[in-house]
Amino acid sequence: MNKKQLIARWNDEQIAEANRALAAVTGKQNLHKKERVFPSSPFGQTDAGLEDFRGVVLTETIQYLTVQQVDLSYARFVETASLNTSKFTNCCFDGVKLNSRYVTHEFSNCSFRGANLNNARISKRFENCDFTGSNLSKAIANDAAFIRCHFSEANLRGAMLMYCRFEECSFEGASFHNSSLAGSRFMGETSLLPAWGNTILDGVKINGEGLV
Repeated sequence: MNKKQLIARWNDEQIAEANRALAAVTGKQNLHKKERVFPSSPFGQTDAGLEDFRGVVLTETIQYLTVQQVDLSYARFVETASLNTSKFTNCCFDGVKLNSRYVTHEFSNCSFRGANLNNARISKRFENCDFTGSNLSKAIANDAAFIRCHFSEANLRGAMLMYCRFEECSFEGASFHNSSLAGSRFMGETSLLPAWGNTILDGVKINGEGLV
């Protein structure tokens, strides 16, 4: 199914039930509960074995949860919903709309290909994550760690990624303009680094060496 079909398959009752089930486990108010797992999808699992929430509309923030094996491709986060202070492993966020949202806390083996993260507030640790073709323009991150992440063809114009750590990350075709990487550290193959353009690079170090 394409993006349009994935979004259209959800009826109002299915969306309402998904958000009701999420509200019952997410947030500080539910921290006392022993069983706090992400809800099951009415559509079962994808061919890749992920819980199939592709195209869903979420009004509830995913907060203080441990989430594994969930596909939220093309999901729309509306009202104040975001990804906040949770741990995500083997999840897919391809094509999601998370502009001006929180995208925190720990992400491992997650995909954000083609995601809209414009003006997003990003932290804390991303390991083996794929941001290929994503829109990270005007995104803000401070003291975040990116380990073995791919930013190929990503839009990083106006992004403020300051005092961050990038280990073995690739940036082929990524675009920077009026951005800041001040105080950030890059480790790995220098051939994978981006064309900086007019990016602010004060205090940037590459493999422990300051820029000349």
